[in-house]
Amino acid sequence: MGVVITENRTAENIKPADPADVKASEAVIQEAGCVWFPNSAYKTAQAINDFRTEDLPLIVFANWRGFSGGQRDMFDEVLKYGSL
Repeated sequence: MGVVITENRTAENIKPADPADVKASEAVIQEAGCVWFPNSAYKTAQAINDFRTEDLPLIVFANWRGFSGGQRDMFDEVLKYGSL
């Protein structure tokens, strides 16, 4: 049986510095819990596809507040991964 649950804690997303830009620096971005960000949307889509491939039943315990749909997230393709 497959289970998908939400992450309720705040998480850190670390974006490494661009090696081609000498002025660039590493960025640490705080991500709120219960929000579907591009990386979590991709992981969820992968898990659902894996459960379907293995013909396993799936339970989703979701208390998502929504998905992050700002301009940065559209650039990071949250809707693309969420619609897989």
